[in-house]
Amino acid sequence: MHKIQRLGIGWARWAAVGAALMLAWALAPTAAVADVPSDVSNNSASLALPPADALPAAEAAADPGAILEKDLSLKLVPDLYADPAAPAPAAGGEKAPEAKPAEKPKHCPPLPLYNIEGNGGTLLVPMAYLVNCGLPGTGVSVPTIGYTFVRAGTKTVQEVHITEVLYRRIELGYTMGTLDLGDFPADVQRVTGVDIGFQHVVVHNFNVRGMLLEEGKYNPAVTAGVTFKYNPDVQTIDRRLGGGVKALGMARSNGTDFTLTASKTVIEPLLKRPVIFTGGIRFSQAAQLGYLGFGDAYRMTGEGSIVYLLTDWLGIAYEYRQKKNPYDTLTIGGNHLVRKEGAWQAVDLAFILSDRLTFAVGWLCAGPVANGRVDNGWGFQLKYEF
Repeated sequence: MHKIQRLGIGWARWAAVGAALMLAWALAPTAAVADVPSDVSNNSASLALPPADALPAAEAAADPGAILEKDLSLKLVPDLYADPAAPAPAAGGEKAPEAKPAEKPKHCPPLPLYNIEGNGGTLLVPMAYLVNCGLPGTGVSVPTIGYTFVRAGTKTVQEVHITEVLYRRIELGYTMGTLDLGDFPADVQRVTGVDIGFQHVVVHNFNVRGMLLEEGKYNPAVTAGVTFKYNPDVQTIDRRLGGGVKALGMARSNGTDFTLTASKTVIEPLLKRPVIFTGGIRFSQAAQLGYLGFGDAYRMTGEGSIVYLLTDWLGIAYEYRQKKNPYDTLTIGGNHLVRKEGAWQAVDLAFILSDRLTFAVGWLCAGPVANGRVDNGWGFQLKYEF
């Protein structure tokens, strides 16, 4: 009997030791997980047990097995995998509002327009601002295209433009223009008996402009430009006229314009609207923009414009472009075939149809153009920025 009791006490002792070891094994992981640092990277997909004190002490004492049953239910600890940049929960347990995604930067207003050579500006003269230079940090901007039509007396000009800007500083562009000579070929044939064989002449403009000085609070933006022009038709016309165009002063079928332009935007105090002032100088050999060829010497001229933005979608501009005549005049039997060039003036309206599309119309006073006068010309332009 005593032997049986001793065996029972020994069994009970070993059972108690085993139960204690199992309890220690069950509690050991809890203590280890509770020591996980709170600054664990959000890249770690860690799993953790609930804290050791999550179970009431009375329940643990009454049923040690309950500890094993409840502690072994694995749960994700939010602090270990939450995004540190995410907003913290609001006080009182309320869920914090989700952060709104950052708005995509808007496209800049589609200004300036193209001038008649394809530089950024008003319809006749350039501005110091570049075309579609892009947002800060832009390396190579998306291209911009445009189409210009001008009716000057019996003559018409049509041009297509394309430009691209590098690092918000350098504007590269190409413009091809065609001039319908109107009644000029008929007048020449009537007076001289020679058919020049052309109703249209073409000029190719290759433009490079660089911003030398960005606009500041007190200083204007300053841009320097070079435009190489090539007219493949004027030499053929000269040969058919027996050297008649060279006799007037034509030296070549290509030339280069050099420009220096400054622009400053101010806010007029009454209506708080922008006003853009532009002034510049040009060195050129071109006769009538190069459509009649190029002379043998550079001549300096001045040009400028004033633009007033009446609303966010409508602007009005006045522009002036001085021109010097590189050719002698030609009058035969009272017929003025080649007149002296005069200054050009225009009044423009620009409609901003969207943040990428602009439509402009203009009234032009161009004075003498070859055999006629243009006191009431007109034109329009469409420009789209991708």
